[in-house]
Amino acid sequence: MTTLFKKKDDADARSVRRELRLTREEDHHIRDAAALRQLDVSEFIRRAALGRKAEVRFEIDLILMLIEVVKDIRALHSAVVATGALPPEEQWQPVISQAVAAMLRIEK
Repeated sequence: MTTLFKKKDDADARSVRRELRLTREEDHHIRDAAALRQLDVSEFIRRAALGRKAEVRFEIDLILMLIEVVKDIRALHSAVVATGALPPEEQWQPVISQAVAAMLRIEK
């Protein structure tokens, strides 16, 4: 039986730790950048330092934006049904702006 993955040699295992001092702002920026790429912070820093790719997966960001738009539209729909009247323009406009922003990002 063949195995799909080989166990790394002990010499190749990640056993070295480095301490890194950052400002709170730098830490926040790095965490956000790693999360956007769906990587843990260590992997993101390792890739950045070694010149490896750490691409942003925009399709995931787009899907999450559209999910938020759908949630907002459903909440407004519930308000319309409950009151029997249309919500004021200031409630509709942010939802429409979110939808337009998501659609424009998809076009690119």
